[in-house]
Amino acid sequence: MSQQNQKLYVGNLNFDANEDQVRDLFGGYGTVEDVKIVMDRFSGRSRGFAFVRMDSAESAGKAKEALNGQAFQGKALVIDWARAEQKDRPAGGGGFGSRGDRPAGEFRPRREFGGAERGERSDRFDRGPRRDFRGGGDRDRERSSYNRDRGDDFYNR
Repeated sequence: MSQQNQKLYVGNLNFDANEDQVRDLFGGYGTVEDVKIVMDRFSGRSRGFAFVRMDSAESAGKAKEALNGQAFQGKALVIDWARAEQKDRPAGGGGFGSRGDRPAGEFRPRREFGGAERGERSDRFDRGPRRDFRGGGDRDRERSSYNRDRGDDFYNR
């Protein structure tokens, strides 16, 4: 018998429920082989759903029929057959383009603006070399307070 027919999705699970409590709940309908409460990787708290693997498809079916919609720790459970795990689905939240052929976790260095070398502009944005105005240039020297007090022509026009 396929293991997938033995696996149930348990939704709307109380955040405070633990694996032993879920195992006891499903244990009345057959032998529970495995309980996996899905946890949030950042907070470490339950995400409110779990997967339960029973010893047979018959016991899984009995548990599904009996517990779907039943209250457990103040919340009505949603029980359904678990879907097959998808190994080939793309990772991530989506909406930002595809990753192409690059496997998850592979490092790709960041390209500079326009794809040109640093200090240059690509043909698409050809406005001459990139200038750095972070300080120390002639422009700053002309407008310093020292030059203003000396009476440079720049300020006395």
